[in-house]
Amino acid sequence: MTAKHESLPANVLHALHQGNTLEAVKLLCESTGLGLRESKDVICEYRQRHPTTPVGAASFNQLPASVVSALQRGDKMEAIRLLREQTGLGLKEAKDAVEGESQDTFQANHHLPTADTPTSNLIWWLPGLLFAGYITYYFLQSLG
Repeated sequence: MTAKHESLPANVLHALHQGNTLEAVKLLCESTGLGLRESKDVICEYRQRHPTTPVGAASFNQLPASVVSALQRGDKMEAIRLLREQTGLGLKEAKDAVEGESQDTFQANHHLPTADTPTSNLIWWLPGLLFAGYITYYFLQSLG
């Protein structure tokens, strides 16, 4: 990064700390008159020199109750929206947090099939049972 861009405007830094890189690039374009490509390069260089953790990223395992409630209802989109509103995370970070949490919750509450689990047997049992029921029904109908 050139010395000219060593310190970024406060609103750009705030957007970066919120995890919103696109907003930071847009704000840098507007405040400095740089082009889109140059602003993106400045932001990338700044992030390499000053790595930050977006607000709320450290608390992925401690999701707000409303987000957990939305996940329990199976509403991932609502959970992502709520997490973004409540923590200021960017879309990707919130999506990763929600999907990571929902996957952990699913694995803890359900037996996931592995390579050793023969799940294909179920595919044959169901039609077989339906066929046996069909035969039994017509056999009983012919007796009566």
